[in-house]
Parts: sequence; structure tokens; C-alpha cells
Amino acid sequence: MRREILFPEYFKEFSCVGAACEDTCCAGWKVTVDKASFQKYRNIRTPGIKEELKKNITRERSNPSDSAYGKIKMNEKNVCTMLTEDGWCRIHSELGEEFLCNTCTVYPRNFNKVESRIEKSLTPSCPEAARLILLNNEGITFIIDDELMKENEVMNGQLQSSDERYFWDLRMFTIEILQNRQQTLEVRLIIIGMFLQKIHNIKREDWSTQLKPLMDRYKNILNDDEQIKLLLDLPQNLSFQMNLAKELLKYRLTGGVSSQRYLECLNDMVCSLQLDDETDINESTELYKLFYSEYYAPFMHNHEYILENYAVNYVFKSLFPFDQPNLFESYVMLLVNISLIKLHLIGMAGHHKGLTTGLVIKLIQSYAKTIEHNSNYLQNVREMLKESGYSTMAHMIVLLKS
Repeated sequence: MRREILFPEYFKEFSCVGAACEDTCCAGWKVTVDKASFQKYRNIRTPGIKEELKKNITRERSNPSDSAYGKIKMNEKNVCTMLTEDGWCRIHSELGEEFLCNTCTVYPRNFNKVESRIEKSLTPSCPEAARLILLNNEGITFIIDDELMKENEVMNGQLQSSDERYFWDLRMFTIEILQNRQQTLEVRLIIIGMFLQKIHNIKREDWSTQLKPLMDRYKNILNDDEQIKLLLDLPQNLSFQMNLAKELLKYRLTGGVSSQRYLECLNDMVCSLQLDDETDINESTELYKLFYSEYYAPFMHNHEYILENYAVNYVFKSLFPFDQPNLFESYVMLLVNISLIKLHLIGMAGHHKGLTTGLVIKLIQSYAKTIEHNSNYLQNVREMLKESGYSTMAHMIVLLKS
């Protein structure tokens, strides 16, 4: 069956770099095996790998399903037991690509279903995918095509029919604002938040008449020098940022981190900004201001497109703004991710006395692998923000203001 597909242009450029990958997807994660693949593995008769499959791929006993029927064991280093010492998959090399389970076939690709259309994207938790997503200074462009789909194509997400009527308008508005470079990304994100907060407070039955005029109104802010000046002059509260960072980091660390690559970035930030419990928050704030002005801002002056591309890709692959219980919570989670990435980068810039695209890719990729893929952590962060009264536009502006 042929279906219309929508995908970012970078998608067609991706191919796994295999053993050359600096952070293999075969490490640090649980690898689930779908029922069809599990049964194929049990029917393998090839000596050697037959015994390895039986020993290392076992039934999933906790809430099994057809998509998570089994799992691949990890070794003492938390690396897939089917990975060879030189970094290649034994299943792929000895049996062929058609024997890979759905998890290994699809990753780092992300498939969503919107009405009758399939949307394809990549997640930045893969280093090669991160480079393709983030390093195009022209920005992300999209392509519509059609292709033959597999019968049992696994979808990561599917838009609810009740959301379809307004989804395209809201998403296109968001991406259009994000990619309008006449203003800083900070200003663009504030405008999107103000708009979504306004829409969130309007009854859905009134969207049909109010949505388009509001979109036009907020798009026009980009060209209104007086309003832009007001946004730029909004007060900072770096102490709030530092205190919130401490809370979020403390929360993160209690769950443990398996990615050594992310731990290196995290330690660079915590040490350089002195974000430990004993350090006075004012000291961390002064270090933040110094590292921001000396190292972070000069780099981002020429590379802000990296964070723009991250935001655009996040919006596209997550079905934003219908990926959370309501529109404004979707915005809050986008802002939390961007703010945490920015905080890490400022700390890393201080540690390394500057930034490079390599350091930025290392951070965003390992952050995505550790945090973006941890739905429990993000759910807990959302609850913490709500309970603390921080899920407001005023607090989001504070998070954005450097």
C-alpha cells in the first residue's frame, strides 16, 4: 500500500555509521524484541549464533506485548550482548538486516501517523542523526512524497482525531515563528508561548473563529519594534534559574545515569558553575553570567541555528502541541528541554573556555539519549513544576532570559 509521507530533508541522508559511532545505540538502553522477531530467533538453526540467540534473548516477563515480547540481555558494561568487539551487530552480519527486531530496524527513525499521512523524522539521541538534524545552518526543510509502506509499520505516535482539525495550523504557526530569524530564538520562543497561553485559555469551540486572527496578531509582533523592545527588556532572574537547575539536576541524579558521554557533560557543567549543594547560589549566578558573556554568547551568535533546528525537530517529531495533556504544558516541556540544554552548554563553555560544534553535538545527543527518552523523568519534572507553581508564562520567560 502506498501512502503519502512527510519528512525533513535530512531524513533521506541518514545511514548508520556502525562501528564508527561514538555512542552506539546498543549501549545504555533496554532493547525490546517484538514477538515476530523473537519467534524467528527461536527458529534459527545456524550453529554458533543459534546458541547465542537462545542465551541472550529472553522473554519479557513484565507487561509483555507483541511489540515488547522479549528483550536482549546487556553485559556487565550495559552493552548489548549481540554486539561484537569491533562494534558490529552479529544478527545483522550473520543473518542479514531482515532479521533485526523492530527496535533495531527503526531506531533512530521516528514514525508518526497524522490522518492518512505518515511522518518520518530522526531523534538526536543518535550522534549521526544529531549532526544531520542540527548542523544545517540553512534550517530544516520538509518534503512530501509517497512510498510503499510495510504492512506492520510500527508508529511511535498517532494524532487523536479530535486534535486533527487544528493540528496543522498550530504546528505550521510554531515552525514558521521558530524559523523566522529576524528576531533571536529567545524572542521567537516567548512569542510562541504567549500565543499558546492565549489559545489554552480559549474554549476549543471558539477556536474556529479566533485561531487565525490570533496567529496573525502574534506573527505581527515579529515586525513590531516597540513590542520586541518590551520583550527584550523583560527582567532577568538568574538566581531563579540556578535554583531551579539545582532542583532539576538533583532530581535527575537520583535516578542514576548510565551514559558516560552525558555524565562527562553533566560533570563539566556542575563543576564549572559550582552547582553543588554547598555553593552559594550567588556564586553560581556570577559564574553563569561570566561564562555566558565570554564563551556562550559569542559562539551562539553564529550558531543559534543549532538550537533552532533542535526546537523545530522536537516540534515535528513529538506532534507538538498535542504531545502533552494541554497546549501550554507542551510548551513548558519544550522550554524545559531547551533551557536545560542551554544551561549545560553555558557550564561546558566555562569548563572548556569556549564551545565547538563537536561539544554541542555531544551534549544534545547524550542529553536526548539520557533525558528525552526517559518519559518517567520528564513526567516527574512536569509534576514538580506544576506543584511548585512554576508552570506559568512568567516563569518560562525567566527560564529563557539569559
